[in-house]
Amino acid sequence: MLARIASDGDEGAPLALIMDDLVASFGEELKFDHGHLYRELFGVYELLHATGNETIFPARLTEEDPAVMMLAEHGSFVFENPWEMPAWFHARDGLADEFVAFQIDGPPGHRYLMVFTLGKDWNRDEVAFCLNGARFALNYRLKHDAAENEMATAAAIQRSLLPKKAPSFRGWDVAARSEAAEAVGGDLYDFIDLEEDLLGLTIGDASGHGLSAALLVRDVLMGIRMGVGINMKMIYTMKKLNREVNRTTFSTRFVSVFYGELHRSGGLLYANAGHTSGLIITDDTVTPLDPTGPIMGPLPDIPLERGYANVPEGAILALYTDGITERVTPEGTPFEIEGLVEEIRRHRHRSASDIVSEVFEHVATLGHESDMFEDDMTLVILKREQAVPQA
Repeated sequence: MLARIASDGDEGAPLALIMDDLVASFGEELKFDHGHLYRELFGVYELLHATGNETIFPARLTEEDPAVMMLAEHGSFVFENPWEMPAWFHARDGLADEFVAFQIDGPPGHRYLMVFTLGKDWNRDEVAFCLNGARFALNYRLKHDAAENEMATAAAIQRSLLPKKAPSFRGWDVAARSEAAEAVGGDLYDFIDLEEDLLGLTIGDASGHGLSAALLVRDVLMGIRMGVGINMKMIYTMKKLNREVNRTTFSTRFVSVFYGELHRSGGLLYANAGHTSGLIITDDTVTPLDPTGPIMGPLPDIPLERGYANVPEGAILALYTDGITERVTPEGTPFEIEGLVEEIRRHRHRSASDIVSEVFEHVATLGHESDMFEDDMTLVILKREQAVPQA
Protein backbone atom coordinates (compact mmCIF):
# COMPACT_ATOMS: atom_id res chain seq x y z
CA MET A 1 0.00 0.00 0.00
CA LEU A 2 2.83 2.41 0.83
CA ALA A 3 4.15 1.97 -2.70
CA ARG A 4 0.70 2.80 -4.05
CA ILE A 5 0.58 6.01 -2.00
CA ALA A 6 3.81 7.23 -3.62
CA SER A 7 3.07 5.91 -7.11
CA ASP A 8 1.63 7.64 -10.14
CA GLY A 9 -1.37 5.35 -9.96
CA ASP A 10 -2.61 7.03 -6.80
CA GLU A 11 -2.05 10.54 -8.13
CA GLY A 12 -4.63 12.92 -6.76
CA ALA A 13 -6.13 10.39 -4.33
CA PRO A 14 -7.70 12.34 -1.46
CA LEU A 15 -5.75 12.12 1.79
CA ALA A 16 -8.95 11.19 3.63
CA LEU A 17 -9.33 8.04 1.51
CA ILE A 18 -5.68 7.16 2.03
CA MET A 19 -6.08 7.55 5.79
CA ASP A 20 -9.18 5.33 5.78
CA ASP A 21 -7.27 2.79 3.69
CA LEU A 22 -4.42 2.81 6.22
CA VAL A 23 -6.83 2.02 9.03
CA ALA A 24 -8.62 -0.66 7.01
CA SER A 25 -5.37 -2.31 5.85
CA PHE A 26 -3.26 -2.20 9.02
CA GLY A 27 -5.38 -0.88 11.87
CA GLU A 28 -6.76 -4.14 13.21
CA GLU A 29 -3.41 -5.93 13.12
CA LEU A 30 -1.33 -3.05 14.51
CA LYS A 31 -3.97 -1.75 16.90
CA PHE A 32 -4.59 1.79 15.64
CA ASP A 33 -7.93 3.30 14.64
CA HIS A 34 -10.11 6.45 14.47
CA GLY A 35 -7.97 8.40 12.02
CA HIS A 36 -8.43 12.19 12.07
CA LEU A 37 -7.20 14.34 9.19
CA TYR A 38 -6.44 18.05 9.75
CA ARG A 39 -5.37 20.75 7.32
CA GLU A 40 -3.46 23.86 8.38
CA LEU A 41 -4.80 27.24 7.32
CA PHE A 42 -3.45 30.52 8.74
CA GLY A 43 -1.90 28.81 11.74
CA VAL A 44 -4.94 26.69 12.65
CA TYR A 45 -5.45 23.01 11.88
CA GLU A 46 -9.09 22.32 10.99
CA LEU A 47 -10.53 18.81 11.09
CA LEU A 48 -11.35 17.66 7.55
CA HIS A 49 -12.31 14.04 8.08
CA ALA A 50 -12.61 11.34 10.72
CA THR A 51 -12.54 7.63 9.93
CA GLY A 52 -16.00 6.18 10.35
CA ASN A 53 -17.30 9.70 11.08
CA GLU A 54 -16.57 9.15 14.78
CA THR A 55 -14.93 12.29 16.20
CA ILE A 56 -12.67 11.68 19.17
CA PHE A 57 -10.06 14.42 18.85
CA PRO A 58 -10.80 18.20 18.76
CA ALA A 59 -12.25 19.87 15.68
CA ARG A 60 -9.50 22.51 15.75
CA LEU A 61 -5.84 22.60 16.84
CA THR A 62 -3.61 25.67 16.82
CA GLU A 63 0.09 25.86 15.95
CA GLU A 64 0.78 26.80 19.59
CA ASP A 65 -0.76 23.57 20.88
CA PRO A 66 1.99 21.51 22.64
CA ALA A 67 1.11 18.38 20.67
CA VAL A 68 1.24 20.26 17.34
CA MET A 69 4.57 21.81 18.30
CA MET A 70 5.90 18.34 19.11
CA LEU A 71 4.88 17.11 15.64
CA ALA A 72 6.44 20.16 13.98
CA GLU A 73 9.72 19.28 15.69
CA HIS A 74 9.75 15.51 15.17
CA GLY A 75 7.50 14.89 12.18
CA SER A 76 5.78 12.00 13.95
CA PHE A 77 5.27 11.19 17.61
CA VAL A 78 3.79 8.53 19.89
CA PHE A 79 2.19 10.30 22.84
CA GLU A 80 2.58 7.77 25.67
CA ASN A 81 4.00 9.53 28.72
CA PRO A 82 1.80 11.59 31.07
CA TRP A 83 3.86 14.78 30.57
CA GLU A 84 3.45 14.49 26.79
CA MET A 85 -0.35 14.33 26.85
CA PRO A 86 -2.21 17.46 25.71
CA ALA A 87 -5.05 18.70 27.89
CA TRP A 88 -7.62 17.88 25.21
CA PHE A 89 -6.85 14.13 25.12
CA HIS A 90 -9.06 11.84 27.16
CA ALA A 91 -8.72 8.06 26.88
CA ARG A 92 -11.88 6.11 26.10
CA ASP A 93 -13.01 2.73 27.30
CA GLY A 94 -11.56 -0.08 25.22
CA LEU A 95 -8.70 2.11 23.94
CA ALA A 96 -5.16 2.62 25.14
CA ASP A 97 -4.15 5.66 27.17
CA GLU A 98 -1.86 6.72 24.31
CA PHE A 99 -2.28 8.03 20.75
CA VAL A 100 -0.07 8.56 17.71
CA ALA A 101 0.15 11.33 15.09
CA PHE A 102 2.28 12.54 12.22
CA GLN A 103 2.66 15.70 10.13
CA ILE A 104 2.56 15.77 6.32
CA ASP A 105 4.52 18.56 4.64
CA GLY A 106 3.58 19.19 1.04
CA PRO A 107 4.36 22.31 -0.99
CA PRO A 108 3.78 25.73 0.64
CA GLY A 109 0.19 26.00 1.84
CA HIS A 110 -0.30 22.23 2.08
CA ARG A 111 0.41 21.00 5.60
CA TYR A 112 -1.65 18.27 7.26
CA LEU A 113 -1.88 16.18 10.44
CA MET A 114 -3.06 12.61 10.80
CA VAL A 115 -3.95 11.55 14.35
CA PHE A 116 -4.93 8.00 15.43
CA THR A 117 -6.12 6.31 18.60
CA LEU A 118 -4.27 3.21 19.81
CA GLY A 119 -5.82 -0.03 21.01
CA LYS A 120 -4.85 -2.23 23.91
CA ASP A 121 -1.60 -4.19 23.53
CA TRP A 122 -0.30 -2.02 20.67
CA ASN A 123 3.36 -2.44 19.70
CA ARG A 124 5.39 0.75 19.51
CA ASP A 125 7.92 -0.39 16.92
CA GLU A 126 5.30 -1.84 14.58
CA VAL A 127 3.03 1.20 14.71
CA ALA A 128 5.94 3.64 14.30
CA PHE A 129 7.35 1.70 11.33
CA CYS A 130 4.01 1.60 9.51
CA LEU A 131 2.96 5.20 10.07
CA ASN A 132 6.41 6.67 9.41
CA GLY A 133 6.43 4.80 6.12
CA ALA A 134 3.04 6.30 5.29
CA ARG A 135 4.27 9.78 6.25
CA PHE A 136 7.33 9.61 4.00
CA ALA A 137 5.25 8.27 1.09
CA LEU A 138 2.64 11.02 1.48
CA ASN A 139 5.28 13.76 1.71
CA TYR A 140 6.81 12.48 -1.52
CA ARG A 141 3.41 12.23 -3.23
CA LEU A 142 2.38 15.80 -2.41
CA LYS A 143 5.68 17.33 -3.48
CA HIS A 144 5.76 15.23 -6.63
CA ASP A 145 2.24 16.35 -7.53
CA ALA A 146 3.18 19.98 -6.84
CA ALA A 147 6.16 19.73 -9.19
CA GLU A 148 3.98 18.22 -11.91
CA ASN A 149 1.37 20.93 -11.41
CA GLU A 150 4.09 23.58 -11.70
CA MET A 151 5.29 22.12 -14.97
CA ALA A 152 1.74 21.91 -16.29
CA THR A 153 1.21 25.57 -15.37
CA ALA A 154 4.45 26.56 -17.07
CA ALA A 155 3.54 24.60 -20.20
CA ALA A 156 0.14 26.28 -20.32
CA ILE A 157 1.75 29.71 -20.00
CA GLN A 158 4.15 28.93 -22.81
CA ARG A 159 1.43 27.60 -25.11
CA SER A 160 -0.65 30.72 -24.55
CA LEU A 161 2.23 33.04 -25.47
CA LEU A 162 3.78 31.56 -28.59
CA PRO A 163 2.05 32.29 -31.92
CA LYS A 164 -0.49 29.71 -33.04
CA LYS A 165 0.57 30.18 -36.67
CA ALA A 166 2.88 32.31 -38.79
CA PRO A 167 1.45 35.61 -40.04
CA SER A 168 0.47 36.45 -43.57
CA PHE A 169 2.85 39.19 -44.78
CA ARG A 170 2.48 40.23 -48.40
CA GLY A 171 5.57 39.48 -50.47
CA TRP A 172 7.01 37.13 -47.84
CA ASP A 173 6.74 33.46 -46.93
CA VAL A 174 6.96 33.06 -43.13
CA ALA A 175 7.32 29.97 -40.93
CA ALA A 176 8.51 29.22 -37.40
CA ARG A 177 8.93 26.29 -35.05
CA SER A 178 10.04 25.93 -31.43
CA GLU A 179 10.79 22.74 -29.51
CA ALA A 180 11.65 22.63 -25.81
CA ALA A 181 14.30 20.19 -24.59
CA GLU A 182 12.14 19.48 -21.53
CA ALA A 183 8.43 19.87 -20.83
CA VAL A 184 8.90 23.64 -20.72
CA GLY A 185 11.81 25.59 -22.16
CA GLY A 186 13.07 29.14 -22.22
CA ASP A 187 12.97 29.94 -25.95
CA LEU A 188 10.57 32.60 -27.21
CA TYR A 189 9.49 34.11 -30.50
CA ASP A 190 6.69 36.37 -31.66
CA PHE A 191 5.25 38.26 -34.61
CA ILE A 192 3.62 41.67 -34.11
CA ASP A 193 1.46 43.35 -36.74
CA LEU A 194 2.60 46.96 -36.59
CA GLU A 195 1.25 48.33 -39.87
CA GLU A 196 0.13 46.86 -43.16
CA ASP A 197 3.70 47.01 -44.51
CA LEU A 198 5.56 46.57 -41.21
CA LEU A 199 6.00 43.36 -39.18
CA GLY A 200 7.57 43.15 -35.72
CA LEU A 201 9.84 40.15 -35.05
CA THR A 202 11.00 38.85 -31.68
CA ILE A 203 13.16 35.87 -30.77
CA GLY A 204 14.95 35.19 -27.52
CA ASP A 205 16.38 32.67 -25.09
CA ALA A 206 15.67 32.86 -21.35
CA SER A 207 17.98 31.06 -18.97
CA GLY A 208 16.68 27.95 -17.26
CA HIS A 209 13.60 25.81 -17.74
CA GLY A 210 10.28 25.24 -16.01
CA LEU A 211 7.98 27.78 -14.42
CA SER A 212 10.63 30.43 -13.75
CA ALA A 213 11.72 30.42 -17.41
CA ALA A 214 8.09 30.47 -18.59
CA LEU A 215 7.36 33.51 -16.42
CA LEU A 216 10.46 35.29 -17.71
CA VAL A 217 9.39 34.53 -21.30
CA ARG A 218 5.95 35.92 -20.48
CA ASP A 219 7.40 39.15 -19.09
CA VAL A 220 9.64 39.68 -22.11
CA LEU A 221 6.96 39.02 -24.71
CA MET A 222 4.35 41.12 -22.93
CA GLY A 223 6.86 43.94 -22.38
CA ILE A 224 7.73 44.11 -26.06
CA ARG A 225 4.14 43.79 -27.21
CA MET A 226 3.00 46.57 -24.89
CA GLY A 227 5.97 48.80 -25.66
CA VAL A 228 5.71 48.73 -29.43
CA GLY A 229 1.93 48.67 -29.19
CA ILE A 230 1.88 52.18 -27.72
CA ASN A 231 4.45 53.44 -30.21
CA MET A 232 7.40 53.50 -27.85
CA LYS A 233 10.78 53.64 -29.54
CA MET A 234 12.57 50.33 -30.01
CA ILE A 235 15.61 51.13 -27.85
CA TYR A 236 13.52 52.78 -25.13
CA THR A 237 11.24 49.72 -24.96
CA MET A 238 14.11 47.23 -24.70
CA LYS A 239 16.05 49.25 -22.13
CA LYS A 240 12.92 49.63 -20.03
CA LEU A 241 12.29 45.90 -20.35
CA ASN A 242 15.85 45.18 -19.24
CA ARG A 243 15.33 47.26 -16.08
CA GLU A 244 12.18 45.28 -15.29
CA VAL A 245 13.92 41.94 -15.85
CA ASN A 246 16.79 43.07 -13.63
CA ARG A 247 14.43 44.29 -10.91
CA THR A 248 12.21 41.24 -10.77
CA THR A 249 14.66 38.34 -11.22
CA PHE A 250 17.79 37.01 -9.56
CA SER A 251 21.13 38.20 -10.89
CA THR A 252 21.75 34.71 -12.29
CA ARG A 253 18.65 34.98 -14.49
CA PHE A 254 19.03 36.51 -17.91
CA VAL A 255 17.51 36.56 -21.36
CA SER A 256 18.87 37.31 -24.81
CA VAL A 257 16.45 39.14 -27.09
CA PHE A 258 16.42 40.11 -30.76
CA TYR A 259 13.69 42.53 -31.82
CA GLY A 260 13.31 43.81 -35.37
CA GLU A 261 10.84 45.72 -37.52
CA LEU A 262 10.72 44.38 -41.05
CA HIS A 263 9.30 46.47 -43.87
CA ARG A 264 7.66 44.72 -46.77
CA SER A 265 10.28 46.27 -49.08
CA GLY A 266 13.08 44.44 -47.23
CA GLY A 267 14.32 47.11 -44.84
CA LEU A 268 15.03 45.77 -41.35
CA LEU A 269 15.58 47.97 -38.27
CA TYR A 270 16.63 45.90 -35.25
CA ALA A 271 18.22 45.75 -31.81
CA ASN A 272 19.99 42.62 -30.61
CA ALA A 273 20.50 42.25 -26.85
CA GLY A 274 23.06 39.47 -26.68
CA HIS A 275 21.18 37.04 -28.90
CA THR A 276 22.59 34.83 -31.64
CA SER A 277 23.27 36.67 -34.88
CA GLY A 278 20.32 36.56 -37.26
CA LEU A 279 21.29 35.76 -40.83
CA ILE A 280 20.36 37.25 -44.21
CA ILE A 281 21.17 34.50 -46.67
CA THR A 282 21.44 34.78 -50.44
CA ASP A 283 22.93 32.33 -52.92
CA ASP A 284 26.44 33.71 -52.40
CA THR A 285 26.41 35.99 -49.33
CA VAL A 286 25.61 35.79 -45.63
CA THR A 287 24.98 38.97 -43.64
CA PRO A 288 25.00 38.47 -39.84
CA LEU A 289 22.82 40.62 -37.59
CA ASP A 290 25.26 40.72 -34.70
CA PRO A 291 24.43 41.81 -31.13
CA THR A 292 24.11 45.57 -30.65
CA GLY A 293 24.21 45.28 -26.85
CA PRO A 294 24.58 42.74 -23.99
CA ILE A 295 22.01 40.28 -22.63
CA MET A 296 19.16 41.51 -20.46
CA GLY A 297 18.92 40.97 -16.74
CA PRO A 298 22.28 41.04 -14.95
CA LEU A 299 22.68 44.85 -15.12
CA PRO A 300 20.01 47.52 -14.51
CA ASP A 301 21.23 49.63 -17.44
CA ILE A 302 22.72 48.33 -20.67
CA PRO A 303 24.18 50.04 -23.73
CA LEU A 304 22.04 49.16 -26.72
CA GLU A 305 22.05 50.46 -30.27
CA ARG A 306 19.96 49.97 -33.38
CA GLY A 307 21.15 48.20 -36.49
CA TYR A 308 19.88 48.35 -40.03
CA ALA A 309 19.98 45.79 -42.82
CA ASN A 310 18.24 45.05 -46.09
CA VAL A 311 16.83 41.71 -47.16
CA PRO A 312 17.00 41.61 -50.97
CA GLU A 313 14.46 39.86 -53.17
CA GLY A 314 14.88 36.10 -53.10
CA ALA A 315 16.91 36.21 -49.87
CA ILE A 316 16.08 34.43 -46.62
CA LEU A 317 16.08 35.99 -43.16
CA ALA A 318 16.81 33.32 -40.52
CA LEU A 319 16.42 33.92 -36.79
CA TYR A 320 17.31 31.09 -34.41
CA THR A 321 18.40 30.11 -30.92
CA ASP A 322 21.70 28.42 -30.13
CA GLY A 323 20.02 25.05 -29.62
CA ILE A 324 20.01 24.85 -33.43
CA THR A 325 23.67 25.61 -34.02
CA GLU A 326 25.37 24.10 -30.95
CA ARG A 327 25.38 20.66 -32.50
CA VAL A 328 27.99 18.21 -33.73
CA THR A 329 27.91 15.69 -36.58
CA PRO A 330 28.49 11.97 -35.91
CA GLU A 331 32.07 12.58 -37.10
CA GLY A 332 32.55 15.23 -34.42
CA THR A 333 32.38 18.26 -36.73
CA PRO A 334 30.62 21.29 -35.18
CA PHE A 335 27.40 22.21 -36.99
CA GLU A 336 27.48 25.91 -36.02
CA ILE A 337 26.32 28.79 -38.24
CA GLU A 338 28.03 27.37 -41.33
CA GLY A 339 26.01 24.17 -41.06
CA LEU A 340 22.77 26.08 -40.66
CA VAL A 341 23.51 28.25 -43.71
CA GLU A 342 24.38 25.19 -45.76
CA GLU A 343 21.17 23.42 -44.75
CA ILE A 344 19.02 26.48 -45.54
CA ARG A 345 20.68 26.95 -48.92
CA ARG A 346 20.15 23.30 -49.75
CA HIS A 347 16.39 23.85 -49.51
CA ARG A 348 16.23 27.53 -50.52
CA HIS A 349 13.85 26.90 -53.43
CA ARG A 350 11.27 25.28 -51.16
CA SER A 351 8.68 26.98 -48.92
CA ALA A 352 9.61 28.57 -45.61
CA SER A 353 7.69 25.84 -43.79
CA ASP A 354 9.62 23.14 -45.66
CA ILE A 355 12.94 24.82 -44.86
CA VAL A 356 12.08 24.86 -41.14
CA SER A 357 11.03 21.20 -41.22
CA GLU A 358 14.17 20.13 -43.08
CA VAL A 359 16.48 21.97 -40.68
CA PHE A 360 14.79 20.40 -37.65
CA GLU A 361 14.88 16.96 -39.24
CA HIS A 362 18.59 17.33 -39.94
CA VAL A 363 19.43 18.75 -36.51
CA ALA A 364 17.63 15.82 -34.89
CA THR A 365 20.33 13.53 -36.33
CA LEU A 366 23.10 15.53 -34.65
CA GLY A 367 24.40 15.41 -31.11
CA HIS A 368 24.59 18.38 -28.75
CA GLU A 369 27.95 20.00 -28.01
CA SER A 370 27.34 19.34 -24.32
CA ASP A 371 27.05 15.73 -23.19
CA MET A 372 25.23 16.92 -20.07
CA PHE A 373 22.03 18.36 -21.51
CA GLU A 374 19.96 19.13 -24.55
CA ASP A 375 18.83 22.66 -25.37
CA ASP A 376 15.65 24.25 -26.67
CA MET A 377 15.53 24.88 -30.42
CA THR A 378 13.72 27.68 -32.25
CA LEU A 379 13.93 28.69 -35.90
CA VAL A 380 12.11 31.49 -37.72
CA ILE A 381 12.37 31.70 -41.51
CA LEU A 382 11.21 34.72 -43.54
CA LYS A 383 11.71 34.21 -47.25
CA ARG A 384 11.32 37.27 -49.45
CA GLU A 385 9.64 36.48 -52.73
CA GLN A 386 11.37 37.22 -56.00
CA ALA A 387 9.55 39.89 -57.98
CA VAL A 388 8.14 38.68 -61.27
CA PRO A 389 9.66 40.72 -64.16
CA GLN A 390 7.17 42.86 -65.98
CA ALA A 391 6.53 41.74 -69.58
